[in-house]
Amino acid sequence: MMNKTWLVIKTMLKMQYSKAGKSSSQVWAFVIAALFLLPFLGFYIMFVNNMIGALYELLQPFGQESLILGILFLILHILLFFISIATVVSAFYFAEDIQSFIPFPLQPFQLLLGKAANPFLYLYLTAGAVFLPAFYFYGSVSEASILYYLFGVILFLLLPVIPFTIASILVMVVMRFVNIAKNKDRSKVLAGIFSLVFIIGINVLLRLNTNSEAITANFAAFIRERDDLLQLITFFYPPAFVSTLALTESTWLGVLSFAALIGISIGAFLLFIWMGQLLYLKGVLGIGTGNTKKISQKKVRKQMTMRPVWLSYILKELRIIFRTPTFLMQCVIQGLFGPVFILIILMLDSSNDSLAGFMRMFSEKENLLLLFIAVVFILATNATSISSISREGKNWEANLFLPLHPRQIFFSKIATAWTINVITIVLFLVVFIMILQIPAIIILHWLILSLITSWFTSTLGTYLDFLAPKLNWTDEQEVFKARMTGLFSLLYTVGIFGVMVLIIWNMDSIQGLWMTSLILLICLVIIVSIVHKLLQRKINANAQQRL
Repeated sequence: MMNKTWLVIKTMLKMQYSKAGKSSSQVWAFVIAALFLLPFLGFYIMFVNNMIGALYELLQPFGQESLILGILFLILHILLFFISIATVVSAFYFAEDIQSFIPFPLQPFQLLLGKAANPFLYLYLTAGAVFLPAFYFYGSVSEASILYYLFGVILFLLLPVIPFTIASILVMVVMRFVNIAKNKDRSKVLAGIFSLVFIIGINVLLRLNTNSEAITANFAAFIRERDDLLQLITFFYPPAFVSTLALTESTWLGVLSFAALIGISIGAFLLFIWMGQLLYLKGVLGIGTGNTKKISQKKVRKQMTMRPVWLSYILKELRIIFRTPTFLMQCVIQGLFGPVFILIILMLDSSNDSLAGFMRMFSEKENLLLLFIAVVFILATNATSISSISREGKNWEANLFLPLHPRQIFFSKIATAWTINVITIVLFLVVFIMILQIPAIIILHWLILSLITSWFTSTLGTYLDFLAPKLNWTDEQEVFKARMTGLFSLLYTVGIFGVMVLIIWNMDSIQGLWMTSLILLICLVIIVSIVHKLLQRKINANAQQRL
């Protein structure tokens, strides 16, 4: 029984992370990614170190330093719970490969454990990024014993079990007893949107009270009066309280708390298996039908109208993106998350006038360059263009039989990515006009440059995806997961435009808004032409037929 379960887990992980079709030369790409992220990792570790040190210095005189770990465990469990909701819905029910495993002589709990392996990897990555640095720095500043580190490593391995179990059981109950089959795509999208809204909502709540000095004073007075602050904060979620006691208590109470947490985790794991055996397979079979509502003949005739070929292909691409939950999340919603997040934060910030005044300190040339490089970075992170070819999957060969020239197909894919980028540009316009109060003439120049830049990022992403597409996927998430195309697109775009902006910023011979815009426009035309030439060369070589 266990051998079969382990085989299912290994098989599903191999399907997700297979190296088939990949060359060993791609290893250097991961090295570049590591080097690129290394400075950010250093800043993050310094931030965590300073924050833990400051909190410990504040709380230690009152004997409340254990509150740091209590809040850490509480936040981590909440974060892992919401991540689990999104990953469980996607991996357990809406992955395309689950239907192929159902005919095999496997128990429902074995399928469940196999599908849970990949989400658990994401949870461990998240927990490791948040927990391990804080855990180490707290042990260092508190001069903890070796038992603290031993218990901490084991607790780290148990961290995802309880929030994942709670999220999985909730999802399995909903998928089993609620008629969700007609709205399965909508449900998958809502799970992802809810996670993003939760992140924004937390920031909004934190900014509703802007009097930070009063908050600090009230908090200091509060902890002086409370001896059971840890219990007060974690009373509604016992695992966080027990985990904190296991690390901070050096007496028999710490050992008992550690043993209790292990028992709770084992009980949660067994409950997960039992509920999965009862509910999982029935829930999977219940979503297979989908929505089968009839379409009227009038609506069909309305759609059958003459359109230009390029427009029909663009509309087809947009329908696929907006009707496929994973593509909608990755290409549209996550691409809009950055601008929406900035917009909400700036609208809630009481220092908008000072921010607008800060922007007025710069010249027109510097304002244009700052706004330009900001939109360049956001456009470079959009995943629409870097998945242009890969989204087709095994259906790519159908394009070879369409009465279309390959140039028309690639032009339509570039135009699709450009269209989605326009939504981001419009959001930036709202920020610049309503909040930063940028002069209209600067916005006009920025808008023209941004639209051309959007075409460049769309063309570059399509070209890079054309070089190394991922067509042999069984789940739409594989199009975006564990691929270096997005990183290369970001590095090329930010690198090229970053150097360009830096040179123009420091050139005293280039002054004024019109001269700056003209130089940027000439540079944009040149690099867009280069990328189009590279793409055309691949098309002329009939590379699309060898994919």
